[in-house]
Order: sequence, then structure tokens, then C-alpha cells
Amino acid sequence: MADYREILHERLYVKVPGTDKLRKTAANRQKHLLANGWRELERQQRTDHVMVSFERTGHAPMKARVPKPVAEVRVERRPRRDDNRGGGRRR
Repeated sequence: MADYREILHERLYVKVPGTDKLRKTAANRQKHLLANGWRELERQQRTDHVMVSFERTGHAPMKARVPKPVAEVRVERRPRRDDNRGGGRRR
């Protein structure tokens, strides 16, 4: 059976353009991904962000169980009251 592999490309923004110091949100996103089993493959420096490729391997996810089709219930709407509209009688 083939090895299951997921690949994720993330754009992590930097504090100062041209550097590699990440913003707080980007740094925490990277920490979160690394803690959850993602590995960093490559990093491409851009002017205002860093493009990072992450990968994780493992078992293929189980196919989601499709629920049985349910008969569609059609609810009829109540008729509209025109008393509160502009065309009704005024006091």
C-alpha cells in the first residue's frame, strides 16, 4: 500500500520586509504545525513573507461515512401580513 503524505504550503508574514523574523501570529502558527507532526521541507524568502512547505506522513484518513438520504421536509411559509407595511391603513 502506498505511503500517505500531506503537503501544506503556508505563507508566514515577517515583521520587517526582507528579514526572516516572523510576526507573532506566524510564529505561533509554525509552532502549532510543528507540534502536530508537520515537518518543514523548504523555505522561500519573499519580500514581505516567507513561503514554507510542510509535510506529514502516516495512515490515509478513513473515508467519511455518508449519512443515509433523508426525505426532504418542505415547510410552507405563513402568508405575509401587510398591516405593518407602508400600503396598509395608518392611524
